[in-house]
Amino acid sequence: MFLAVAMSMPSFAQNQDVHDPNAKKILEKVSTTTRSYSTLRASFDWTLENKATKTKDTKSGFMFIKGDKYKLILAGTEIFSDATTTWTYSKDANEITINAVEDNDESIVSNPTKIFDLYKNGFKYTLKGEESKTVKVKANNQTTTSKKTCYVVDLYPESPKGKEFHTIELVIDKSTSQIYSITIKFKNGSDQIIEITEYKSNVTMPDALFTYDEKKYPGAEVNDMR
Repeated sequence: MFLAVAMSMPSFAQNQDVHDPNAKKILEKVSTTTRSYSTLRASFDWTLENKATKTKDTKSGFMFIKGDKYKLILAGTEIFSDATTTWTYSKDANEITINAVEDNDESIVSNPTKIFDLYKNGFKYTLKGEESKTVKVKANNQTTTSKKTCYVVDLYPESPKGKEFHTIELVIDKSTSQIYSITIKFKNGSDQIIEITEYKSNVTMPDALFTYDEKKYPGAEVNDMR
């Protein structure tokens, strides 16, 4: 789940040095639409693709968002936060790690609340175009594919030095302003792909969902890093 070690700097797209107003309108609508929900629950597939070794690993997960609170479940790991404290639970190690929330945390992999407002801080962006995309759609525990007309928007870090990635590609449903996929392109040639297969908005979520309850993790070793 963590970002790969940075390697050589690739060349960027020719139009990466702009804040494309057309892209901004689309990204603002995504943010406004998502932030209008009181809560958001989503299913997703997370894929790590290593082009050098021609390997691909895909896992399914779930995320729950309520304002700045969130819970992420993926591959035996749970990350949850009440917007002040973050707890990370490893099932294999039966271990809980506690950290204070950092305002400059940029990882959309570990903090799903960053996805919808990512463009607002530290990024340039451009609208690549409008395309017909085959996307995954989950309903009644069944995943199928569907053709959707989507916007494709690329984001580039304004300060690429020190970043482990060079581009984030967003595929956005034109009719609903929902993000279908996020592809994080790393400088070492690998990609992380997050495909959101199902959205459920305004569902009931108790605040206890986003905090650590030791009764739910019997015998877990606790590492408090605050």
